[in-house]
Amino acid sequence: MANYSAPLLYNAVTTTFKSSGVLWAGATARRLMLYEVEFGQAGTLSSTDCQNQWDLSRIGNTVTLVGTTVVTNLLDPADGASNALFMNAVSTEPCYTTAGNGLNLKSWSINQRGSYRFRCLDDGDNIIVPATAGFGLGVRTLSISGGFAASAVGSISFIER
Repeated sequence: MANYSAPLLYNAVTTTFKSSGVLWAGATARRLMLYEVEFGQAGTLSSTDCQNQWDLSRIGNTVTLVGTTVVTNLLDPADGASNALFMNAVSTEPCYTTAGNGLNLKSWSINQRGSYRFRCLDDGDNIIVPATAGFGLGVRTLSISGGFAASAVGSISFIER
């Protein structure tokens, strides 16, 4: 098993959900286990406090996904490269799984000036992505009030086995 991380990024948060990072199993799929997500906002914030809603949901395929491909970072340089695929700065959303089957696995609302860290307590609590090509997880955000030029930033950490 190897540990990896990748950066979350989406510029100009709006009032509709936009993915700041999407992680999925590639053609040579391995099982993925998400264990940490850190996120917040950066940039020019609104002069009046507003909330950002963050969401972690499952995706069923990546056919419609368009974004910036990012090579995941090795947390141990002795490990090999990840077989998982990752994109941030998504401009065309992936196909999110319907409610009850993985939409809104986790959902958080935080102040525009805040940040948040979600961490699984141990390996038994990890969020699992099956070793099936195109299946994965997306981290999305929106601003309840919108209209400010903040970027969604953070990182996602996972194990591949």
